[in-house]
Amino acid sequence: MLNIYRNKKIVVLGAGLTGLSCVNFFLKHNIYVKLMDSKIINNKFIPNNIDFHFGGFIKSWILDSDLIILSPGISHYHPFLIEAKKKNIEIINDIEIFCRIVNKSIIAVTGTNGKSTVVSLLYKIFKKYDLNVSLGGNIGIPVLSLLDCNSDIYILELSSFQLDHVYSLKSFCSVVLNITQDHLDRYPYGFYDYVFSKLKIFNNSCYCIINLDDKFTFPLNFYEKKIITFGINKGNYSVFYSKSGIFLKKFDKKLINVNNLFLKGISNYLNFLVSICISDLFKIPLDFCLNIISSFKGLPHRFSIILNKNNIIWINDSKSTNINSTIVALNNILSFVKNGKIWLLLGGDGKNADFNSLLKPFLLNIKNLVICCYGFDRDILYNLIPSISLKFLTLDEVFFYIIKFVKSGDFVLLSPACSSLDQFLNYKDRGNKFISLVNKYVNF
Repeated sequence: MLNIYRNKKIVVLGAGLTGLSCVNFFLKHNIYVKLMDSKIINNKFIPNNIDFHFGGFIKSWILDSDLIILSPGISHYHPFLIEAKKKNIEIINDIEIFCRIVNKSIIAVTGTNGKSTVVSLLYKIFKKYDLNVSLGGNIGIPVLSLLDCNSDIYILELSSFQLDHVYSLKSFCSVVLNITQDHLDRYPYGFYDYVFSKLKIFNNSCYCIINLDDKFTFPLNFYEKKIITFGINKGNYSVFYSKSGIFLKKFDKKLINVNNLFLKGISNYLNFLVSICISDLFKIPLDFCLNIISSFKGLPHRFSIILNKNNIIWINDSKSTNINSTIVALNNILSFVKNGKIWLLLGGDGKNADFNSLLKPFLLNIKNLVICCYGFDRDILYNLIPSISLKFLTLDEVFFYIIKFVKSGDFVLLSPACSSLDQFLNYKDRGNKFISLVNKYVNF
């Protein structure tokens, strides 16, 4: 298989974790590559025996190559890459290389929200059941680093950017959890361009798991697939509402009352259903799976209660980098709030999203809501409903103001609906900043 890369002029674009994993993979097999990044990168992590260039792309390196390995952070609409396509230069990524090599069972998970929660929970279930499994992809573990594991099952979290240049994925099962507006700054042809990237995950998949409440998650050739469904009050696996409570349900069998779960909210319940469905496909006993779900407390920066002091609850939902995830977070709080206010910390880089879809949930809760807008797109967010909005430059300024006014019964929710990259390294950095501010101003 590796012979197809020998004697090719290969350029790796991007010198982050993914790009370096590609470089190390090729060098391990005595295949020479060049490396470029548009940013200035610390050279100490770069192998000595390759040519590299940082701070911009050298056009001749790209257009004289036979193969381009693209990192997910680089848009395939870059002018040099558009020229490369016209010259029929092959453009792939690390996921495609991985899929060409591996012939074991692959579980492929994508969606605008919830990917990391589902793959992390699945990995925990499979490991506890003593299956030979590895986890990688968009969750932060480059897939090429998994090749030495020689696992029987690979759980892959895949973003739209990764799926853009994957052609050989043949998963045992795949799921699109949900699709809402996100990353439209990277898809100049609009929302459906983004949708088509997500739906590529179903190509050549044995089982396709779809969300009946989200028509955008349906495979393009729907009737040619083995379909398993999930949803609210419908589907093979469902969140079932009844007078006696809310249950997770498999076909006509009630599985568990959601009151017995640590994580609350409809999005979490749907994620649990997908995890149960995939575990079923691998013959993992249901009771075993439910025991782990019952003890699962979620991942950091995802609707995490940081502090409850003086009956004021501070919630870190920094992973909400798009509009729908913020709406979900707001709905989660509404089941708790009584007479207090929700101080919603909103802002960052909106990635060209249409924020007007926030108007309806805001207007429905206008009596309880104070919107604190900060960061790059603060003016756009402020102008949605100026009567209940405040405008700041940074999170520090937000805290300096609201700490004077929050009172018992209030919720302070960081759920920005935006990328963090205007002021932070990533959503984790933003979430950690929120935690440090809570500790500085509140938990002292």
